[in-house]
Amino acid sequence: MACARISTVCCTLILVLFASHASAEKGKCWVNLCGPPLCVSFLCDITCWMAGIMFNAVVKEHRCVGPALNSECCCYVCDK
Repeated sequence: MACARISTVCCTLILVLFASHASAEKGKCWVNLCGPPLCVSFLCDITCWMAGIMFNAVVKEHRCVGPALNSECCCYVCDK
């Protein structure tokens, strides 16, 4: 479980450090992909929820994409 927690923290830091703040206009949406070693639905939900809070945005959708052992968390996020 510690590995999953570390992956979530790493993805969150990547979101903060490498986020494109050019889309500061209202109504803009973007997709964020985060690639922990294994995407689990509830961890993907938490990662996207944290991204929404950090960017003052609304998470429209989140899901795991890709093969089971090499999947990524995909967050569809829109500005408030």
